[in-house]
Amino acid sequence: MKRRLLYLLPCLLICRVAVCQEGETTAQAARAAVGALKASGDAAMVPEDHSNQAEVQDKGLSLGVDPLSLITVVPGGPPVRVPVAVPNAIRLGDNVDADNLAQTLAEVIRNDLSMSGLFEVMPVETYALVDASKEGVTPSTIQFGSWYNVGASILIKTHYTIEGREHTAKFHFKLYNVDLAEEIPIQFASRECNEASVRALGHAFVNAMIKYYTGEEGVFGTRILFVEQGQNNFRKIQSFETDGFGTITYQVPPAINVMPEWGPNGSVLFTQLSSKSDNIYRYDTKGELTQLTDFEGWASGADYCAKTGKIAFTGAREENGNIYIMNVDGSDVVQLTDFPNNIQTSPSFSPDCSRIAFVSDYSGKPQIYVINVDGTGMRRLTWVGNYNTTPDWSPKGDLIAFTARDERNVFDIFTINVNTGEVIRLTQDQGHNREPSWSPDGRYIVFESTRDGKQPRLYLMNQDGRWQTRLSARPGLKTPTWHR
Repeated sequence: MKRRLLYLLPCLLICRVAVCQEGETTAQAARAAVGALKASGDAAMVPEDHSNQAEVQDKGLSLGVDPLSLITVVPGGPPVRVPVAVPNAIRLGDNVDADNLAQTLAEVIRNDLSMSGLFEVMPVETYALVDASKEGVTPSTIQFGSWYNVGASILIKTHYTIEGREHTAKFHFKLYNVDLAEEIPIQFASRECNEASVRALGHAFVNAMIKYYTGEEGVFGTRILFVEQGQNNFRKIQSFETDGFGTITYQVPPAINVMPEWGPNGSVLFTQLSSKSDNIYRYDTKGELTQLTDFEGWASGADYCAKTGKIAFTGAREENGNIYIMNVDGSDVVQLTDFPNNIQTSPSFSPDCSRIAFVSDYSGKPQIYVINVDGTGMRRLTWVGNYNTTPDWSPKGDLIAFTARDERNVFDIFTINVNTGEVIRLTQDQGHNREPSWSPDGRYIVFESTRDGKQPRLYLMNQDGRWQTRLSARPGLKTPTWHR
């Protein structure tokens, strides 16, 4: 019964969790790890450095309020966004653009730049200030003064030809500094595309543009995995691109399939709930389904580390879950925690895979903890809030995003600095916001939100909570996880 209560808890249900197979080698490894963990068990309750958490905790107690309620979103002034104009590409030659490739390309580039939070895309309506009949593609034919009046500092100029092959176009890109009336030397070669690849071309150009300005390539076109609520409580496992387009449905057997996670080589790890037991499966790119756990208890949720080829998960032989690690084929299971009277769940690897963040009610309420992969060095990270769950470790290693429930029973997303313990709130007063997952570059977070209705939809925001964008109008999308 207690196992099922886990899944009824709003966040402990949809954490990344799981279990293991039995065996003498597994038991020996587990005992060794548990012995090391117990040696540091008392230290787990002692804060190392929780920065603003101590101050907030003390102030909350003095005021008689939930300390978490004192951590609010700080609006501040938005960072400077570079104004950019993205007119439609100019077609050269007489062949017809039957698939409207130029229009699609411009829309993809505008949307990506806007979502990035780095650029402010000038409204298309203002482009009427430029005489299109006189506008060319070379610097001497570009009306820089008119584009200045539009408000743009950067101008993206694209021209294309429809090639001999039907429905194929070759696009040429130029980037200009409007203020200086000169070309910006971005390295992006001319490329061919068709209707199936035009969106990928737009993403690639934006990623190259972001790299030019920041030194790090963008992440547009990468995929986000999630589940969609179906009939009879069944869930579809799906993914789409960063902008919500290109949905793929994975053909796994109809069931209560939850907590999807990216596995090795583009495969998908997920948990299948049943009346007898819950287990972890892997669905690969060839369409093959493999059961990874087979346990007389339950196994659910997984977090995969590409650097070591290991999967962290939660498992329970009887009632309460603990953290385990196994190989991608389900072998060599090692137990990291052993608290029979508490729940340990929702593991998330650090970028170098040397540590795991997880949730435990060891202190009485669900809080975020960190432990080394050998079972040593367990310590508590969060000291404010009484229901903190679903940690996700940033690829840059400095922050962990997590979900917390405040005094109004509303869920919001926070980050905690692993080194200083500082907690920052990213969402507030916009429905329930849960299940954060970092982008591969650590600049963005995808999450689920009920701000548009009872059923959640997926949203994207910058790591500081700014520029929140809805990715899809479809309701019932849950537990997103970004491919990285």
